[in-house]
Amino acid sequence: MSAIDFTALSRALGRPESLITDLAGYESYCQDATEESGRPAALVLAESVEDVQATVRFAGVARLAVVARGAGTGLSGGAVPSEGSLLISVERMKALSVDPARQMAICGPGVITKELLDAAEHHGLTYPPDPASYLECSLGGNVAENAGGLRCKRYGVTRDYVIGMRAVMADGELLDTGIFNGNRGFNLGDLLIGSEGTLAIITEIAVRLIPAPTAGATILVAFNDPEDAAKSVAQITAAGIIPTVMEYLDGDAADCSNHYEKYDGLDKAGAILLIETSDNGKNKQIDHIQSICRDNSCSYLRCADDPEKAEDLWRIRRNLSKAIRDMARMRFNEDVSVPISQFSTLIAFVAELNRSGPLRINAFGHAGDGNLHVSFLSMTGDPQEVELIAAGVTKLYRRTLELGGSLSGEHGTGRHKGKYLPWEFAPPTLAFMEKIKDTLDPVRLLNPDKIFIN
Repeated sequence: MSAIDFTALSRALGRPESLITDLAGYESYCQDATEESGRPAALVLAESVEDVQATVRFAGVARLAVVARGAGTGLSGGAVPSEGSLLISVERMKALSVDPARQMAICGPGVITKELLDAAEHHGLTYPPDPASYLECSLGGNVAENAGGLRCKRYGVTRDYVIGMRAVMADGELLDTGIFNGNRGFNLGDLLIGSEGTLAIITEIAVRLIPAPTAGATILVAFNDPEDAAKSVAQITAAGIIPTVMEYLDGDAADCSNHYEKYDGLDKAGAILLIETSDNGKNKQIDHIQSICRDNSCSYLRCADDPEKAEDLWRIRRNLSKAIRDMARMRFNEDVSVPISQFSTLIAFVAELNRSGPLRINAFGHAGDGNLHVSFLSMTGDPQEVELIAAGVTKLYRRTLELGGSLSGEHGTGRHKGKYLPWEFAPPTLAFMEKIKDTLDPVRLLNPDKIFIN
């Protein structure tokens, strides 16, 4: 690595000090929120699209892989640098402007999701996708992974709100899509959403905003039996009720959250639901949801109509990832998704995995759309325990596919799930994906060891 001469790259950047070749003190850039890591040859703290272009062009000449990252909150290894690569951080590209008349915003990829939400709120607008990590995750990463969020059942995911992008391609050229290209020609932007930095590096994002809905009520419900919680989810859905948010936490996840920050009603719960109603017919929704939960033997029920009290309840869910990390030496987080009709079956399967084996496993997720996050915890970090986790993950994947589900609901494939794609996709589908990769990135410069694992 030290033999590489980065002088030309340093000169091409807006500020030479944006190039970091001594990574001491920058170790956090070598990983994302997974347990995986990699050592790049150098790090570029890009401040402009020109910095990104200069870095990609230098990498093309030097034949170095290029990996882009934002806030590093991803859970699939997608932003983990390839060994000896050039790592581009876009965290400093934080330009943000809101156009209230057109109900849209233009953002740099380093803008934190909550920053966009706050800026939109000043104009009576909102950006609906809100991942649980919205205080930390960046827009560029959300687009690269097509992130969902707590409100995805009612409002959709990232893809549903991106109306234009600018992105640097593997040859260093700039691609304009959507509103940046007058919405003409092929919808190439849609191809980039969820491509995890393997096709282009996103440098500017235009998103659609909507009028901020009036908040409904937040309902916290605890159950002794996880199946009663799952049954309640199914009955709420069957009743035609579409809550703004409906989150599920099993007993172990609730216990982790309760250790992190104490809440009434979580002690010894078998499972909990956190539900936010929409404002339309709010009182009728509240009554109907509460009736369903009581019929299913809930052990605790609390309704918060005041926004501050409601936000207190939502910390149970938003703090959960941090809470679980605090409880274990290592954490392996999966995000499988099944049809909502199979959600209770998947919950029962995970509970049985937890009961029947030596591993500590918990589950939580977006009950409204069948997206379940399953955390396999290693309390010791022992290699044998990690091997058991790998076997447990394989069982989870197989059962998910048997139920007609997908191996990833929103975290992406990254380096972690690439070898399992043939389990989910037919060979012609995978072959076409590879053809697109080879067309846009013929020398496999961009994030080369992610998704496509040969």
